[in-house]
Amino acid sequence: IKGRASIFKVHLGPLKTDLDKNELSRKMAALTPGFTGADIANVCNEAALIAARDMNLSILHKHFEQAIERVIAGMEKKTNVLAPDEKKTVAYHEAGHAVSGWFLEHSDPLLKVSIIPRGKGLGYAQYLPKDQYLLSTEQLFDRMCMTLGGRVSEEIFFNRITTGAQDDLKKVTESAYAQIVRFGMNKKIGNVSFDMSQPGDPMFNKPYSEQTAQMIDEEARALIDTAHKRTTELLIQHKDNVIKVAERLLKNEVLSREDMIELLGPRPFKEKSTYEEFVEGTGSFEEDTSLPSGLKDWNKEREAKDKPVEAEKK
Repeated sequence: IKGRASIFKVHLGPLKTDLDKNELSRKMAALTPGFTGADIANVCNEAALIAARDMNLSILHKHFEQAIERVIAGMEKKTNVLAPDEKKTVAYHEAGHAVSGWFLEHSDPLLKVSIIPRGKGLGYAQYLPKDQYLLSTEQLFDRMCMTLGGRVSEEIFFNRITTGAQDDLKKVTESAYAQIVRFGMNKKIGNVSFDMSQPGDPMFNKPYSEQTAQMIDEEARALIDTAHKRTTELLIQHKDNVIKVAERLLKNEVLSREDMIELLGPRPFKEKSTYEEFVEGTGSFEEDTSLPSGLKDWNKEREAKDKPVEAEKK
């Protein structure tokens, strides 16, 4: 997070904004986990372009937020005009994701939920994952439940399902098999880890028997069914909240975290939300970008050689 803040400072340098660039770089770093230097440069360029299109004289905070959205989810699809019944389905689908994530302890904090078509999706919920590389079974299970929230919401409110959950189901299936086959998180299969072939890779032989393969399939289905059941119970319990969020989405198309707090009240679990809390325990906010002591004089000799040449030219 410190590294991203330092990169943001570089790219924010030439931009015209009345915001405090140091504070802005910290806040943007907290909102962009996993972003590379190129992604950060894109965010800064997009923010400037959005501000220019809106005829603003300086870049505002909302322009940076819109730029992050564009880099993550893609361009708005102006051509995708949804019919009213489709729009309602998408609204309840996204409300299902948002509400299930709001009331699941181990899910990531919600940042924004939208039913504006972007990239390949007709709507999306944006979360703020931590810079975290080790995930527990509880975290993985809650993420599966949150991902199934859209499909479950369609089942509860429309008594039918649509193709809109395809990407969600793909993620849930991959997570379930990874937990069982790669991470040894299933009691029946045990503490084993098999290499899963990537899509498109030739697979000449399985590193496990047909009997184990059948058990893996059964355990993956059981895990997904358990997650589906828990999500169904959760959304039936919070049915009124799903309706509130969906109706506000149909009206405004985009809901921020503040809108969710207004509709549902504060999230019932403590979470880290400010930059300061995100970097808690990491010491100074500033990343040390000075050269190591062994490299401090690496170009002094070259500078000394170049100076007489420059003097002669003058």
